[in-house]
Amino acid sequence: MSGSMRRVTLIAGEEYRRALETRWLFGFTLLFAALVLGLSYFGLAQGREVGFQGFARTTLSLMNLVLLIVPLCALLLGVTSIAGGGDTLPLLLAQPVARTEVLTGKYLGLCGALTVAQALGFGAGGVVVSLNAGPDQLPGFIALAALSAALGWLHLAAAVCIGALWPERLRAVSIALLLWLVLVVAYDLLVLGATTLLSGLPLQTVLFPALLLNPVDLARVLITIAVGSGALFGPTSAVLVKMFGPGGGVLLGVAVLTVETAIPLFVALRVFRRRDW
Repeated sequence: MSGSMRRVTLIAGEEYRRALETRWLFGFTLLFAALVLGLSYFGLAQGREVGFQGFARTTLSLMNLVLLIVPLCALLLGVTSIAGGGDTLPLLLAQPVARTEVLTGKYLGLCGALTVAQALGFGAGGVVVSLNAGPDQLPGFIALAALSAALGWLHLAAAVCIGALWPERLRAVSIALLLWLVLVVAYDLLVLGATTLLSGLPLQTVLFPALLLNPVDLARVLITIAVGSGALFGPTSAVLVKMFGPGGGVLLGVAVLTVETAIPLFVALRVFRRRDW
């Protein structure tokens, strides 16, 4: 292992340890396990049916909650690690280590901690559901867990970019929350308004680029395709499947999510290397 890789690994390991020591990340793990079990067991409570349901219903019930919680958790975790980090970050930067190694190590450590928390939550809940309701439609549940992890990495990249651009913690947290509100809450309203204003254009002309620009909506579409129920496809899912087919749509979606992770991470590395901390 080269010297640079060894330093990145050490920084990542320390960041991973610090992140796992926080109680709220432990609570995040318990929350995911509780959501999986609760939605599976009480999913049909309105119909006066209580008992563990299969993975198909659990996955679709869990999807919207995952798309709300994971981006918020990742954004706050990344921002608080970079912006206003007290004496830890300046002390680390004072060591004989490159700034790109510092930020890369911190990012990888945070990704590892968030992924472990998600894997434990999904895994524990999934095992209980599988033992009680059977493993049918398990691939859709695994796809949800994998896309949840990918969504966490993407928003961690956005968070470290925000932290590098705005090192004051209060401002960085405010911008992170604003980004979360836009992506998760307000974006669909904006798209709906755009489709109304551009009603003369074909629907796919508006929906397709709008889908690619929002990783949260894109993850929702990919999970819906992975579950494989065409009756549940919304207009954005239908547009993607019609244009590229299920397999091609998934490959395109994964490629777009990868690019949307790499861009803010690249910007963060450039800014972090030049900023006076």
